[in-house]
Formats: sequence, C-alpha cells, structure tokens
Amino acid sequence: MSKVTIAFATCIAIVLYAGIAIAGGCSLEISPLTLELQVDPGHGYTGTVEINNTGSDSQHVKAYCQDWTLKPDGLVVFVDAGKLPQSASPWVTLSPAEFDLEGGTSAQIRYTIRPPADAAGEFRTVIIFEGVAQEMTLHGAPSRIVPRLGAVAYIQCGPAGKPQARISQFQVSPDGGTIAVDNTGSGHLRFTGKLEIRHSGQVVRSTDLGGFVVLPAPFNQHQATIAKETFSDLAPGDYEVVAIFDCGGSSLLGARTTLSVVAPTKAK
Repeated sequence: MSKVTIAFATCIAIVLYAGIAIAGGCSLEISPLTLELQVDPGHGYTGTVEINNTGSDSQHVKAYCQDWTLKPDGLVVFVDAGKLPQSASPWVTLSPAEFDLEGGTSAQIRYTIRPPADAAGEFRTVIIFEGVAQEMTLHGAPSRIVPRLGAVAYIQCGPAGKPQARISQFQVSPDGGTIAVDNTGSGHLRFTGKLEIRHSGQVVRSTDLGGFVVLPAPFNQHQATIAKETFSDLAPGDYEVVAIFDCGGSSLLGARTTLSVVAPTKAK
C-alpha cells in the first residue's frame, strides 16, 4: 500500500511515511512513501512526490529536507539537514517549497538531487511536508497538532555493495530472549525473519520475527526482544532455538542456541 491515513490524538502529532488526518477537516496524504534512487555523482536527478488534500479545507504546506536515522530499537530520529554522516539533504532542492493546497486537490512536488562528483556510497534524506499547526482540546487541555509527513529517500551513488550482515547477539531463556542483527555492508538492508524451536530435530514451534530496516554504519544495529510467551507451554526438555533472517543476500543468515525447560517443582 502506497498511501496510509492515520488519525492521531496527541499533543504534538508527527507522522512519517504516512498521511495524517485530524479534526477540523485537515487530511493529507503523500505518495510514494519511499524513494530508492541510483544517481550518478556530479549529475542531477529529478522526480516528484504527490501530495493530496482529501479534506474540505485549504491547507498551507511547507516542504523541506531533514536527516534521519534509526535507533537500535527501530525508533526513527530526525536531525537538522546536513548533520548526519551520509546526508543527502544538502543536495536536494524542492519546487515548490511552500504552497496552498485546496481541499479535494493534489499537487506534484518536484525534487532535484545533485550529488557532488566525488560522492560514493549510499546517502539518505527525508522530504518533509508540514501543514499549519492547529489548536485542539485533547483530554481537557489545550493542544497543538502539527501535521508532518515524510518521504524517505535512499540515494546510491556509484556501484552498490553486496548485502552483508551478521547476528551479533542471540540468547534465550524460558523468560524470553534478545537478538541483535548488524548490517556490515555499505547500504541499507531490509530483513524478514523467523524463530524456530526444535526438539529432536523436529520444528515444534515457529514464530515470525517481522520485518525491519537496518542502516549501514555507524547506525548499523537492530535489537529486538523475544517475548516470554514465545516459549510458554513447552514441555520439559532440551530444545534448539534457531533464528533465520533473509536480507536479500545470496544466502540466509542464521544463528542457533539451546534452551532447557525444567518441570516446575511440585509443592510439598
């Protein structure tokens, strides 16, 4: 799905990779949500992002770029343009950068990316579309809602490296577990994974570990917690626990450990 609309009820609502709809007739959407581009160093590339106002009121919108990164838990962090390593924000110009969008209409916002001649590797930015703040009363208190939307851009300059990754931490117990995945390559990777619990060579339980993105260094680790419920109701015995990930490489990424489940002690 390329467009999503989410309703928020927080004092300051900031939404990225999606649209935001709030009371008072403001409803904005953007498409695409992600841009993956190959741009030759020293040359320009131009494309468009579409913004739609599905509400009835006119909205004043500002467009600008910011840097962004991911924390190990997957939380997105935003930083002023040009502050992070591998920032493409200073290379981007937007037209128009400020405009009014009538209700029930859409607009094409043009972006032009011009990397320097010596650019090599993967660079990132996010194109932000910001609406006018609106005052609301939430939970009985005056609140300020700022609709912001973002189109994330990955810009590859020169040849892309092969996917490279490793599982740097994996431990489990009957109370849960932790797992950490490192991206050791030069470009972002999209992971999907599963956890298999095996007994006597047979898979007795399989759990989806979901999907996530891991950026290259220095923000190149994703950490996840394995819930206690994953190992609930297992019969006493010794198990092999296997984590399997696919990140688009020529082979799957895996790690294994053991788990011992002890029968509960009977009360005397």
